[in-house]
Amino acid sequence: MKFRIGILLLLALLFAGACQKAPRQSGNDNTSASLPPDETENNGIIEMQPSHISDTTTWQNRIYQYKIIREADKDLPPSTEEGSGTIFLDNHIDLTITCGEKEIFHHRFTKNSFSSYLDQGFLDNGILEGLVFDRVVPEGLRFATSVSYPRSDLYLPLLVIVNHQGQVSIMKDEVLDESIDERQDNN
Repeated sequence: MKFRIGILLLLALLFAGACQKAPRQSGNDNTSASLPPDETENNGIIEMQPSHISDTTTWQNRIYQYKIIREADKDLPPSTEEGSGTIFLDNHIDLTITCGEKEIFHHRFTKNSFSSYLDQGFLDNGILEGLVFDRVVPEGLRFATSVSYPRSDLYLPLLVIVNHQGQVSIMKDEVLDESIDERQDNN
């Protein structure tokens, strides 16, 4: 699962980077040179670059379009990296699903959208890192998401499933360290 989330997030970031080139903002050129390519620094606060993904999938002989927009959110409490004290802005993610001209689902997710699955450490120090389309399952369109400690391998993988009526269910992803191909072969 860790591999799957990593691959999906990497693909999403590459797609977003190819579609949009945001200028790097920094008050300190030395700091900006050492930042990962998906981060910017503004007044000493690190934020992930915006990500905009739009695609279609077919489910029950209907074409569904989904749009995923991740943006750093100055209105959310920031997170502080343990040890370094580096401050990170948290993100919100807007997910919109349409079928034809009809909007089936629209919701803004924040880390607190998943609070019942998070321990206090993730609530205090984690950020909502990303949300990507995973695949169609009998229940609906499945998206993988994670809340993570910034710049670390500590994350909580979650699944968001939206059915054709716009009802959403959220659950922990219990299948860890399995590639996408292995998972699809098992289903």
